Order: sequence, then structure tokens, then C-alpha cells
Amino acid sequence: MFMLFYLILTSPIGAFVVARFQEALYLVIVASDCEDCGFNDLGTLLFGGVLAAILVGVGVSVVLRRYKDKSSSLEFVSIRASDTNNPK
Repeated sequence: MFMLFYLILTSPIGAFVVARFQEALYLVIVASDCEDCGFNDLGTLLFGGVLAAILVGVGVSVVLRRYKDKSSSLEFVSIRASDTNNPK
């Protein structure tokens, strides 16, 4: 498992994803660095983060479901074998 993780991280796509993730973390750190934000705002920030995560999850699910519906060429697949030469 560790070897698979290592191969993904050392691949060009994995390095690109890790770099973008690191830049996003830096952006969050810079954006959240405010002087008037105190420990009292922690509950609000946590609630906002949970709400944002739920919205992103629902959005990704909707997009994937629409993509899946467009890519399917068959509406119905039968599991029964039909013999057209010998009808019963």
C-alpha cells in the first residue's frame, strides 16, 4: 500500500495534485489570518467548513451522476439468455 502511495506521489499527475493541494492550503492560511478572529469564532468556522464540505460533496455527486447517465448507451440489460431459434 505504501508503495502504491509512493508511486502516485512521484508520478507527474500526483506531483501536480499535491502541489495544487499545497497551494490551496497556503491560500486558506493567508485568507484566514485575521487579527480580530478569536477563539470564539471557532464554532462558526467549523460549522461553515462542514457546510461547505457537504455542499461540495453533493455537487460532485450530482455532476458524476449526470456524467454517468450521459455515458451509458444501454438503458436495460437483461440477465436472461434468449434463444431466438428455439422459442418455447
